Amino acid sequence: MKRIAIIGAGPTGIYTFFSLLNQRTPLCITVYEQTEKAGVGMPYSDEDNSRLMLANIASIEIPPIFSTYIDWLRSQDDAHLARYGVEKSTLHVRQFLPRILLGEYFRDPVFASCGAGEKSGFRRRGARVLSGYRRGSHP
Repeated sequence: MKRIAIIGAGPTGIYTFFSLLNQRTPLCITVYEQTEKAGVGMPYSDEDNSRLMLANIASIEIPPIFSTYIDWLRSQDDAHLARYGVEKSTLHVRQFLPRILLGEYFRDPVFASCGAGEKSGFRRRGARVLSGYRRGSHP
């Protein structure tokens, strides 16, 4: 079985992971992530952003993983969306919404992808990166 490493479990890492799963060739995929929340990525993390900060991308521009961003938003609880000042009745595909909410959308497929991949014969490993050094530069 081929082994592949994905460095970073933000949106690019998620789309890479999802693309590999769609190839249907069983692989051993190791995802290295520095934060505790795989899938979110630094620009969409609640640690680095306020609920008031908007993402610079609208739903219509985001490639779907399991569902479109707008469909995912519509499936969320009204109270959850209200935490971000979002009303379900006003949602539309060209709307710019809070970064943290987009981070949640990116995080959800990580767990669903892992389960689907294991059913198809993939092996999954995850590792949280605490620090890193270039070869030869370690003190």
